[in-house]
Amino acid sequence: MRQLAKNLCRLNFDDYVILSILERGMESYNFVPIEFIMETAPFSEEKALRHLKKLHEFKLVVRWIGDYVGYRLTVHGYDALALNSLVNSGVLESFGIALGVGKESDVYDAVTPSGRRVVVKAHRIGRPSFIHAKRVRGYVNTSSLQREWFHASRKSAKREFSVLKLLSAEGVAVPEPISCNRHIVVMDFVEGDELVKCKFIPKPYRVLEEIIENVRLAYRCGIIHGDLSEYNVILKPDLHIALIDWPQYTDLNHPSSQYLLERDIRNVLSFFKRKFNVTLDLTEVLNYVTK
Repeated sequence: MRQLAKNLCRLNFDDYVILSILERGMESYNFVPIEFIMETAPFSEEKALRHLKKLHEFKLVVRWIGDYVGYRLTVHGYDALALNSLVNSGVLESFGIALGVGKESDVYDAVTPSGRRVVVKAHRIGRPSFIHAKRVRGYVNTSSLQREWFHASRKSAKREFSVLKLLSAEGVAVPEPISCNRHIVVMDFVEGDELVKCKFIPKPYRVLEEIIENVRLAYRCGIIHGDLSEYNVILKPDLHIALIDWPQYTDLNHPSSQYLLERDIRNVLSFFKRKFNVTLDLTEVLNYVTK
């Protein structure tokens, strides 16, 4: 993705026209027929073919030859559309290093035109297993997997952006959301380390209390994280925390909401007991969060 960011300046307006046509065409086709592209492009067939060749060389599209000749976006073709939109809308200025590559997202350092340091998170739902994604996320359809990847990733990004807006406005310690385009969420950079990487904390009980308080605040907003653990709690240099990775959240109407809340709290309590010998009663914490 960093290489893609470097190559964005080598793409011109007409390249993005072709990418956009493929994005629209993939709503109906796994591979968009060449005839559809030619009929939709606002320039000659010869010029369209030149751009398709260029995009293919950049690995932003892939060609398929079978009953017909067709093209579809690659993952990085979709990245290019999203990043270009974010640049054109004044959200991003430059791209930095990879901060983390996980099962369902890639996270990068970036800077806005005003010099603000931000995080660019590209959702990659279904990368390890689309069947698994279907099982744990009800909005994923396993038919037509190639184009469903884009739909699922876009939906996951919108979910996370929306819940971050809600929680941030209510004072929950989460990264401030800045913008969302397709499958990419841009949010404020939170300096610090994942809790799992912290070998020593001066006042672990106070940190645990702050985590529980923020779980309670989120619960009062009707939101349960659903996958909370030491891997998605950031401990900042001032020893305050931020809760990250929210696309898997559930609301209180979900049939498994109380089970997921209990699992979130148990994960956190188990970590603090194991790592820092801090013990709290699970039932008492649950009562405090939900009262």
